[in-house]
Amino acid sequence: MDVRAALAACGSTAEIYRAQIDAENCLAPAEVEALAADHASLPEAAQPWILKLAATCASICATTQPYRRRDLGENAMMFEAPAPSDAPRCLVVAFTGIALRMMLPVAGFLQALPAERCDVLVLRDPDRVCFLQGVPGYAADIPALAARLAADLPMARYTHRCCVGTSSGGAAALVLGPLIGARVALALGGGHPQGLAQRAPPGTDRAAFDALLAAPPQPTRRICAFGEGFPRDGVRARLLAMMCQADLLEVRGVGVHGVLSGLAARKSMDRFLCDVLLGDAPPGPAWPA
Repeated sequence: MDVRAALAACGSTAEIYRAQIDAENCLAPAEVEALAADHASLPEAAQPWILKLAATCASICATTQPYRRRDLGENAMMFEAPAPSDAPRCLVVAFTGIALRMMLPVAGFLQALPAERCDVLVLRDPDRVCFLQGVPGYAADIPALAARLAADLPMARYTHRCCVGTSSGGAAALVLGPLIGARVALALGGGHPQGLAQRAPPGTDRAAFDALLAAPPQPTRRICAFGEGFPRDGVRARLLAMMCQADLLEVRGVGVHGVLSGLAARKSMDRFLCDVLLGDAPPGPAWPA
């Protein structure tokens, strides 16, 4: 996305906001840093936005994570960092929610994942049907997504694989995890698609995940996490955990649906992802313990 051109073409405040949201959903941290450094070249109305976004990224991690974006498809963005081709890596597959983000701008999410260890694939579902129809333009369903990733990525290089999904992307992460040999599959504020896919068009099979969710998750550890101060998510997480043999994880100090945004505000998102998603030690019933 050419952010400067998109903003320059805007003819109203509403269009500027739309362009900013689109940018937040695709820009890597280094791209945000570069735009902030040259913020005077942007339309005046957009300058405070890019400076605030850069400050948010810096508050998550003082070092700009050197991810570079590579599009595998219109709704499949791969973020990679320079590393020796034979170096072992961790693959993080991230399913966004209905806002097409991981509860915060993608650059902020990436700032919490160490680029020296991770490659991050961010998947979007613009139809907003919980990925029941796969990743539009890339894979028709979740099993097809697993096959596509095996063909497109050097899976043998990834000694650690994990999946994470926020809100309506949570169940998809739990389903994909075992199919790609993930060590951890984490749903944040997620629920079963039957309860979340209210906008699904007629003919959508809302139970498409059921057989896959019910399958034994080993060796993948499934985790359903929710903010302790958001009871609705607690109910959804408990129901989803029972259905798919997942562990339940209460995230202390978070009282909003956006678990990651709540953690980012408390400057603990990087530690949470390191402990729960990337770490080897299984978390207890609550985080932090």
